[in-house]
Amino acid sequence: MSFIAEYTLSNPILLETRQAAPGVTVEVEDEQPALKSDSRLTLWARGQESELDRFFRVLPHDPTITDFEMLATLTDRRLFRISLSSTGERGLTYTDAIELGITFLEIKAAGTTMEYRAQIPNREALSSYREHCDEADLSFTLHRLYRTDAEASAKYDLTARQRDVLSRALERGYFEVPRETSAEELAEEFEISSQALSALIRRGQKALVRSTIANDIGT
Repeated sequence: MSFIAEYTLSNPILLETRQAAPGVTVEVEDEQPALKSDSRLTLWARGQESELDRFFRVLPHDPTITDFEMLATLTDRRLFRISLSSTGERGLTYTDAIELGITFLEIKAAGTTMEYRAQIPNREALSSYREHCDEADLSFTLHRLYRTDAEASAKYDLTARQRDVLSRALERGYFEVPRETSAEELAEEFEISSQALSALIRRGQKALVRSTIANDIGT
């Protein structure tokens, strides 16, 4: 049985921009670590138009990024893809989490606070992850740790978000040949980018293959 951990990190990513626009909530949709180039994050910035404008003005000068592009603009939110500088890379804990079997379910930030909700396989993994955060000088504060009985998700190592996206994709005919719906249409239903949706589907499929076919091969 796995756990759900809710915690905060003193994360430097977009800290100056978040402090300048405290009324904006940043929600990370996708993380793309890279070895030979800048890692990238896809994220929503949500808030009132005046706060979003302030966020946009400060963003180009943030020391934790090297570049950014705005992918979508709506009344109360804007979708960005940012490339991290070496300063920003320090706050990217995705690779450590994956190696420990940890899956991020939600990452959001406002002002100086960055909050996480993650699925943890066991307490040992959480302890190791916390050590990695300490080594990166990221202050870790655990707020809540509880068991999860999400049997269907746990059985196939799926997160709730991956299960929802895969179920909706199947229902809408995304896996049919030819497809009855597109990634863009599905992404609109979940209010995420098509890139973020594709990443969720890929990871969900990988988890299903690992927990079914791969297990069969190993027996």
